[in-house]
Amino acid sequence: MDTNRLNLSDSDLRQIVNDHFTTCESADQAYRIVQTALEPFSPCPEGFLADHYALKVTIERNGQTELLSFFVKCLPTENPVLRSYLEEIGSFRKESSVLQRIVGSIQRHCPWRTVAPRVHLAVEEQLLVMNNLKSDGYSVVKREGGLLEVVFVQQALETLANLHACSFVLEQKQGKRLPELFPAVLNENAWVQTSTSTRVKDVANVIKLYTELVKICDHWHGPRKQTILERLAPLIRKIYTYVEPSHEFRNCLNHGDLWCNNIMFKCDDQGQPIGCALVDYQLSRYVPPAYDINLLLYLTTSRQLRDENLTALLDHYYKCFVDTLERNQVNASEIYPRETFLRCCEHYRLAGLIHSTIISGEVTLPSKFLEEIFGDLQSTASFMPDTKVWICVKAFQADERYRNHLIELLDELFAYV
Repeated sequence: MDTNRLNLSDSDLRQIVNDHFTTCESADQAYRIVQTALEPFSPCPEGFLADHYALKVTIERNGQTELLSFFVKCLPTENPVLRSYLEEIGSFRKESSVLQRIVGSIQRHCPWRTVAPRVHLAVEEQLLVMNNLKSDGYSVVKREGGLLEVVFVQQALETLANLHACSFVLEQKQGKRLPELFPAVLNENAWVQTSTSTRVKDVANVIKLYTELVKICDHWHGPRKQTILERLAPLIRKIYTYVEPSHEFRNCLNHGDLWCNNIMFKCDDQGQPIGCALVDYQLSRYVPPAYDINLLLYLTTSRQLRDENLTALLDHYYKCFVDTLERNQVNASEIYPRETFLRCCEHYRLAGLIHSTIISGEVTLPSKFLEEIFGDLQSTASFMPDTKVWICVKAFQADERYRNHLIELLDELFAYV
């Protein structure tokens, strides 16, 4: 694949390589770029909101050749409708700003853990070149339905604890909140209520999807089914109140999109996780840490795992959170006393449940139905276009695992109606 499709200049390539070497001991050594190549990042699409490539750069230094690999994320070149949608929601602008300006500052306060990839180059609002976490030993852990074992969830919570805690550290050291330090960067771009926004139609279609699933499923009956159908829409739309910064609890940087493909793990020789990095910060927001925590738990664990391990998992997060603050000479009791933290987690439980329900119809689709979506430009034209609704309905009718997973989530959600 020709690298010219990225429109990278010679100076762009040198910036990428130079920035890569700033993290290495041999940063001052001269080199020559021999050749470049572009490849699909993986045989299957890695996400819904961008094109992904591996940029291979062969260099020569000290008489030897080296192959460097970088991760490239860019606006779709073959789907103009999706490209327009991404420009509308500002996903590239947000991710570039969050990673370079906020996470870059945060990472300095937790050098012992990689919380995100490093951006080597950002081209306007259409292309990002980052370090390839796969080259550093990280990978997405593929599990049925995206549901993880406890040890992986613990590692993800440790990374969230570092991200959240160091967000507070940055605020403490600067004497300002993140929205003051980085104006407009964390403005909400996922669940917005602007009448002309495509995302409003997306939420309406999510409501249409779950209304249809409740109607065709015999899991709910009679008056109970009717009550659910009447209260489903206002319950889903409560998400709009949760994505605004809280006036009751302290806010911090939240990743905001914690499904399994956005969580990468480094494992030891026995396959046990020893590190975790988060990718795709394009929907980040400024809310209390409990939003991210609940979102992670509802997107990556079964109800049984949550019922059996919730207390221990929250304890694990809070211990890591406190440790990270203390390593930065910040008193955790001044930021989030334990009782406040637990109260916050309970308050945002519904937020995580609603958010995970909204996106689970898409992100847990069986592979054969994902192939149908990626084979149709209209089905990838936004988060939940009309065509995708009916693909999800077909999957619900045909695939038992997918159906049971959604019913399990909906049962918890409908406890609130």
